[in-house]
Amino acid sequence: MSFFDKLKQQATDVASTVAEKTQETARYGQLKVQLRTLESEEKDALADYGRQAHALHEQGALAERSGELAAASAKIADLRSQIAAKQAEITAVKGADGEDGGAAADTVDGNAEEVADPPAEDPGPGAAGDRS
Repeated sequence: MSFFDKLKQQATDVASTVAEKTQETARYGQLKVQLRTLESEEKDALADYGRQAHALHEQGALAERSGELAAASAKIADLRSQIAAKQAEITAVKGADGEDGGAAADTVDGNAEEVADPPAEDPGPGAAGDRS
């Protein structure tokens, strides 16, 4: 295999690795945004639950009408389940990058192989840059 064939193959390999890493990073980012959205929804659901519970408490009916909080409670439980699933998905994606969080072996440089430069041709006496 000639020098240029090796160089072309390495450039192709590097481009493929960069594309894969970019996709993994984008997926990880999307999952983190989705997780933050779920956590925000959970916070809102907890606030709504608290408002409902407080209103019932003010009416002196919290004990008798606690069943009215069941839907809000179920929503919170569902959101917490989704959050746990999203966290597991993030862990799986992060784990795919390597156990050490994507150390040098998973970087483009870590996978690169050095190619020796071909010997330079002697330009001969009197060539530009010859200061002998």
